[in-house]
Amino acid sequence: MTGDGLLLCSEGDVVPLDLASTVLRRALLAADGPPSVASEQPDGWRVLRAEVGVQVPTSGIAGVLDWLEAQSGRPRTLFANRDRSLIIAGTGAAHVHTAESCSDVVPDLGSQAHERICYLGGARFDSGDPDASFISAEWRAFGQFYWVLPRVELTVRADSWGRARTASNLQWENNSVETATTASDDSRSRGSRPRGSNIVLSVQMRWRGARAWLAERASALEALSRLRPSITKMSMKGLLSRRSESVSQDSFEGRVRDILSAIESDEVQKVVAARTVTMELAKEVDVVAILRHVAGKNLKRHYFFLLEPQVGSAFVSLTPERLCKVSGQDMWTEAVAGTWPIAEFEKIGEAALLRSSEKHNSEHQVVVDYVCGLLREVSHSIKVCDRHITKLKHLVHIKQTYHAVSDAKLLSGIRQLKHDSNETSRNPTDWQDDAATPWDLTSWFCRRMSPTPAVCGLPLASSQKHIRTTEPFDRGFYAGPCGVVSAQGSELTVALRSALVQDRRRLHVYAGAGIVQGSVPEEEYAEISLKMRQFTEGFPAEPPGGLAASLSAAPNLNTLWATLVVEELVRSGVLHFVICAGSRSTPLVVAVARSPAATFVMNHDERGAAFYALGWAKAVGGPVGVIVTSGSAVANLLPGCLEAAAAQVPLVLLTADRPPELRDTGANQTITQPNIFGRFVRWEKDFPPPSTEYPAHALLSDVDLAVGHATGSLSQNPGPVHLNFCFRENLAPDAGPVRGAPERNSSWDKHYASTHELVRWASEGKPKSVYVPSLPLMCPHGIVDELTELVSSESRIVVVVGALSNAREALLAENIAARLRGVVFACITSGLRQYPGTVHYVDQLLVSPFLAGDLLQVDAVVQLGGPVVSARIAAFVKSARPRLHVRVAPLPTRFDPDHTVTHNVTCSLEAFAGFLLEAGLDAVGCAGCFWQRLSEIAEVSIDETLSGESFTEPLVARTVTQLLHPLGRLFSSSSMPIRDMDMFARESDQGPPYPLSANRGASGIDGVINTAIGFCRGCEGPVTLLIGDVATLYDLNAFQQLSGPDAPPLTIVVQNNSGGGIFSFLPIAQHRDVFSPCFDEPHRVDFGAACGAFGLRYTCCSTLDEFTLAYSKAQGSSSSGACVIEARVALSHSENAALHKKIGQVVAARVRAAILCQVQLSWFRCGTDVDCCPLLLLHGWLGSKGDWASTSHSLTELGREVLAVDLPGHALSDVSADGPWERAALYSFP
Repeated sequence: MTGDGLLLCSEGDVVPLDLASTVLRRALLAADGPPSVASEQPDGWRVLRAEVGVQVPTSGIAGVLDWLEAQSGRPRTLFANRDRSLIIAGTGAAHVHTAESCSDVVPDLGSQAHERICYLGGARFDSGDPDASFISAEWRAFGQFYWVLPRVELTVRADSWGRARTASNLQWENNSVETATTASDDSRSRGSRPRGSNIVLSVQMRWRGARAWLAERASALEALSRLRPSITKMSMKGLLSRRSESVSQDSFEGRVRDILSAIESDEVQKVVAARTVTMELAKEVDVVAILRHVAGKNLKRHYFFLLEPQVGSAFVSLTPERLCKVSGQDMWTEAVAGTWPIAEFEKIGEAALLRSSEKHNSEHQVVVDYVCGLLREVSHSIKVCDRHITKLKHLVHIKQTYHAVSDAKLLSGIRQLKHDSNETSRNPTDWQDDAATPWDLTSWFCRRMSPTPAVCGLPLASSQKHIRTTEPFDRGFYAGPCGVVSAQGSELTVALRSALVQDRRRLHVYAGAGIVQGSVPEEEYAEISLKMRQFTEGFPAEPPGGLAASLSAAPNLNTLWATLVVEELVRSGVLHFVICAGSRSTPLVVAVARSPAATFVMNHDERGAAFYALGWAKAVGGPVGVIVTSGSAVANLLPGCLEAAAAQVPLVLLTADRPPELRDTGANQTITQPNIFGRFVRWEKDFPPPSTEYPAHALLSDVDLAVGHATGSLSQNPGPVHLNFCFRENLAPDAGPVRGAPERNSSWDKHYASTHELVRWASEGKPKSVYVPSLPLMCPHGIVDELTELVSSESRIVVVVGALSNAREALLAENIAARLRGVVFACITSGLRQYPGTVHYVDQLLVSPFLAGDLLQVDAVVQLGGPVVSARIAAFVKSARPRLHVRVAPLPTRFDPDHTVTHNVTCSLEAFAGFLLEAGLDAVGCAGCFWQRLSEIAEVSIDETLSGESFTEPLVARTVTQLLHPLGRLFSSSSMPIRDMDMFARESDQGPPYPLSANRGASGIDGVINTAIGFCRGCEGPVTLLIGDVATLYDLNAFQQLSGPDAPPLTIVVQNNSGGGIFSFLPIAQHRDVFSPCFDEPHRVDFGAACGAFGLRYTCCSTLDEFTLAYSKAQGSSSSGACVIEARVALSHSENAALHKKIGQVVAARVRAAILCQVQLSWFRCGTDVDCCPLLLLHGWLGSKGDWASTSHSLTELGREVLAVDLPGHALSDVSADGPWERAALYSFP
């Protein structure tokens, strides 16, 4: 018995990527023998693919590259098609198909294997040339062809962040994929899990014979155990140390002239002449990082391809050209030829460009005729699109696409080709009526269509011979067929725009140009240079002679020390700097400005600079440096330093200082800078003035220690560090006499920079020392056992999720909640407002006394992340006083202001989720419909209450969350904006679960705009800042950072309520004699004029319609840069406070009604109306109102009115309670 080879390890639903390997391991260990679903291949081998749906923190190709770069298994493979509807990355190999094991260029999976079982790889440019047998040393690891069935594979199909799709919408062979906006609304519900449904992690096995199964399973388990977590790396880009050409320009142009002579003599019609450029990097760089760097931010319409058979040998391609796509009997291919710089297209347009060059049109027509002629070998049904221009980053090409359906009557040619190659023993006469398999068609493309005239020439044999005998290098896989192959189809590229990467630092870059009659040698050379540009111009040049030479050439010790410090910071991951101009900090500023690997921004305000760096560090997840001069400039860093310390964000504060002899002398701009930040830095160092007495390797070691403290590697408590540098003149990078003291000289002993340790450090390109973080503490099994027991007994568990750092943490928190079957009280800063198990509008729901924590009899509270914004959630937990209150945090710090936590678990969310998984707690989702119904009631109540209001602050929060771009990020100031977001933000299931970011460490409202700008720059995408008018006034000069052409895409929404509206919610508002102006801070600032002064785009809105239009335009705008939208709300401070109170009351009343409507009370009344309160008789002796019958009769005779009631759930009083939460609410009346 055989199946299609696909084993779905459905663990209830999708799981975070960090847990997927555990799920797969458990599934394999549970299999006693080979699963019956394994697919049998033609040669008797069996193939199995076990997969589980996963959630990834970063969508698309970026997230896949993050994962692949982290993996150590070889070979590594990657394929991504042009529209990114299919992305496959693999590590390790279940099988490698090479010429040593089989003569078929394309691996054959048979006809039964599932389409998701794929080989990734390719073949040489000359694999179909019978006279080509030479393989150069650099290409030996690849052989004639090299295909990998990945051992472990991460796959993304279609738009994984859209709405839920049915299986039929995910067929790989479909030519188009349904977009997120066209999916049926019927497929959505609060309980659905659309996010991540199209992303899977799989492990694949291939074996022959029952005995081999156990060994193959062991190999698969080992591969899963070696997987590393996907973490976005801040890899330093490589520096170009040397570049060389395989042939000189004169030699290449001479070769072009030889080809033109051959064309004149009719030896050839066209030959593609190629060049290769060798680039040596100054340090080793992972090939995935190279591919990511070369691709850049805006590369579109390109395939991604990577094949790395072994460490030190990899082939990468960013080709725009498809060789073929095969799906069943359908085939797609294209003809691409004729090249112009994109500037020509932008200058004259498509129509004029197509008419402008007879040479380009002739070259294109040659390819068209060739492709059409070959397609007629296998099809009578060929559809051709019109010629058009396809645009790339630097170039444009003429392009035509073809769709053909294979014809069984013409397929004997394919089979005859196989027979002639001795690839089958079948008689050709037996093939006449057989339908071609996708493997047949893919093999035909590789044998007949590759290479095309666009990359080789015509006639094919003559051009191949010309290339083979005259080209002074081996093309290898350049321009060969590369891609992905399955039993049901394939997609292969023509591997152009490519490079062979050797030893992680040597790139051989390839490109070519078609030589036809009329070609100009100089123009062909220039065209190839343009095609290579994304590789050859992608790496900044290393200083002449390398780093060691530049150190020895430093004009003074200040310059040398600063260069060493900045270089070591960059190597340690501090790649970004915020610089404030100043004289004393000149050496550090020069070092950053001249570092090709560092990026920096200028900030005019030191106080704002610290906050800018804080936001930048939040976004990139790593330390950012701040450089300031001496004096009060240093003191201005304190507010940002304090927030970073409280929020545990890594910063490196680099302060310049006067030399020690000037301290306490009254010298200008001199204060006591050591220990100025006190307990708010994790570590500090006051360096002496640069001197050869202080060993250079000790200086580097100090920098490494600082970074270790900043990132938490040493203490598990990240935060700011302070490095204070005392500099004497010369501050500028000048040699010779010392400024202000010409009798002294700035020369220094060059042996200081040529020690063995420093020379080795300069050449290796690595930090001198690295501090490896300690492993998180293990979770006591007793806690997990208690939680498991509570889950199994349908206990009432509340999972409170506070501030989280990123989408990865949000996905893990979501998984933990699903395993605990708990209801989720999620802060707006958690990113879990998209999770269907989250209780939306929980702050408003908790206004109801029916939902008090002590009445609902909470059994356990599990607290994840940082603090929550809502005071009502904190009050709920405090009043609940559960027997078990567990706080899970990766850092050994206390967050327990109400002293209710019973267990502090120091471990990562990933580790805690793993403990629950190993304990057998499946992720089955949220805890019933009770809270979901209440959330819906709250949403309707809020909408109805606000519908009759004018333009209000709650409406601004709801509109922003409703219209926010799916991939947009949110930042909020403290005070009312973040509270309104927490109370009134709309539910959304679009986009990754990005947490809203805010300065909630110390919860100040200063520096918010600078923080948001830095956050936006680090995110490299659109961000919306919701901020109050007073917080805007605190940081108004930050607008300067948004006025330049390189300003990040930040939309600032200023809620202008003319002062400090939050104080209207406090008791001081009742004391009118002091309330204004001491607390409400009235002002009349013209924000439009302020924006005009800084040159910022500005819109003022006083109605909801105006705001909706302005914000929608900002979200949909393709223009870069920042804009400010002022929302002038209509209500006064007191009216706004009253509106918030009214909303809470409406929600509470409807919650009460919704709960009580589930109770049908049975009661009787007797007696006459009397002028006294009726006597209420409850329950009865045996649980029924009937027990009161005789007593009631006696009381009525005494003139009393009696009301007897059956309590809910007893006797005839019916209660409709489906779950533990409903029962608690209904049986515990306040």
